[in-house]
Amino acid sequence: MKECVRHRMTVGQLARFASANGLRMDGSRLFAPDGKNVGRVRLVRGAPLILSVFQESYSLPAQAGDDGCQITAWWPAFRPAWTLVTGDGEVEIGDLLGPDEVICDLCNAEVTIRPVPMVGSYALCAACFARQEMPFPGTVGPYCVLPAHDCEEVGR
Repeated sequence: MKECVRHRMTVGQLARFASANGLRMDGSRLFAPDGKNVGRVRLVRGAPLILSVFQESYSLPAQAGDDGCQITAWWPAFRPAWTLVTGDGEVEIGDLLGPDEVICDLCNAEVTIRPVPMVGSYALCAACFARQEMPFPGTVGPYCVLPAHDCEEVGR
């Protein structure tokens, strides 16, 4: 399944998004290193840019005791570090994380591959995703974006 996810951002944020995800711009389109088009940018006069990225995923069938889950190739953008609803109904929002700030939800390692494999709502590093023995989601294969000794190939 392919989904279009929209983000509003400044020109500076767009540059950081592209760099952190190893993408290159050609006009208004974004391309992965393998040449696949993964999104486009739209300028709105007097407003932030609108970035649309294509996120691909597949669903695992439900098994006894669970509801199944979705496996997604995620292009991280700017997002709050956390959101907390207090006992009195107030909402508190943490600092903004950048697209280059992704930590594995299983082992706490820095995630150095893009797109980031998500199992349900959990971001995984290459090693933890490989241990799940699932095919990588989507048509853009994983690639390293950050210098790291543990950026290993994730099988399809």
